[in-house]
Amino acid sequence: MGIFGKMFGKDSAESRGTTPAKGVTFVSALSMQVRGELEEALAAYAGMAERDENDFLALFFAAAVKAGNGKLEEAVQGLRDVSARIAETGESISRVIVVELSNVLADDVVTVKRPAVTDLVVSFGDLLKQEGYTRESAVCFEIATGLAPDNAHLLHKLGDTLHDLRIYDYAESVLVEALKQAPFHFGALYTYAVLLQDLGRNDEAIAHYEKAVKLVPTHVSCQNNFGAALLRANRLDEALEHCSTALELDPKAPLVKINLGYIYLLKQDFAAARKSFSDALELNDRLAPAYYGLASAEQALGGDPRTIRELYQKAIEVNPSIAEAHYALANLLAADNDPQALTHYANALQLNSSLPNLRRDYGYACLQQGKRDEALEQLKLAVMLNPEDADARDLLARAQGAQS
Repeated sequence: MGIFGKMFGKDSAESRGTTPAKGVTFVSALSMQVRGELEEALAAYAGMAERDENDFLALFFAAAVKAGNGKLEEAVQGLRDVSARIAETGESISRVIVVELSNVLADDVVTVKRPAVTDLVVSFGDLLKQEGYTRESAVCFEIATGLAPDNAHLLHKLGDTLHDLRIYDYAESVLVEALKQAPFHFGALYTYAVLLQDLGRNDEAIAHYEKAVKLVPTHVSCQNNFGAALLRANRLDEALEHCSTALELDPKAPLVKINLGYIYLLKQDFAAARKSFSDALELNDRLAPAYYGLASAEQALGGDPRTIRELYQKAIEVNPSIAEAHYALANLLAADNDPQALTHYANALQLNSSLPNLRRDYGYACLQQGKRDEALEQLKLAVMLNPEDADARDLLARAQGAQS
């Protein structure tokens, strides 16, 4: 689906056509813009829009000129206004601009060439994305791919931006098309691998990372993310190899050090894990996974309980949505019979109810603190979800006995 509704290209939208302005046609204005005569082009577009407030091509390319002149907020507002006006008709801005522009360019193949116009649209999108207007930039890239549907580079730009917007299904379809056009396009391979990893399709992600890393072995993020995918697959030696390569390429990459830390944790090299997480925090002290990993390493090394608790608390402070940090902190607090443990168990449960043993430990803590109804609820669910858990069954029997 397109950014604002229907995607262009499925069938032909009815074109309004373009009425020549007095002395200057739209194609002439577009030619001025291509040549860099921006003020002249903008004046021509303004005249067209005055004569026809629904001259969408003039309004769109006027916004592109304004962006190029540094008036980005005005350009963005203009683009949004055009989009909203088109949406009222049940169409999308991308579809309408592509159809009308294609008709104009088909009528005049001499004055201005399609690739030059496509470059204008892409430049507009690049400016928007650079300044954080990701959704608006996606519209421009969607229009550009409508003008050049076989261009793998443009398809990658659109797919990458859709991925940034978490429009995953559409992004995947665009990236698959990019790879059909150019099977060895590094950007498309890499972005598609990241998307697959985000969707939890780890084996597919690994296959695409393998191709991408062979094409550009010096790409730090590709090496690092490949290592992270291998880590998820528990292929620890391979993960260590690729993350170590990433670190050699960029010794000051905190995310690489975090991945290395988790690899070392799973390999039970807790001292190396502690160093990796500590190094990451020296580079960036706002990384919740590093605090959580460091706390886990310190706990495995038998470190100071107060320090470990503070590290888990810091992880939650930086990112309250890490279920594992809430769960780990809850277990520490429960060991001291601290009532705050129940709050963190509840938070962990809300964030990720599938964490192993969470309901059992939550139920046990409730039982220890005299909250038998809550204990029964959690322990019954724990036994139902895992009937083979003998500890959960024993705790449930205790809770039922206490209730009677």
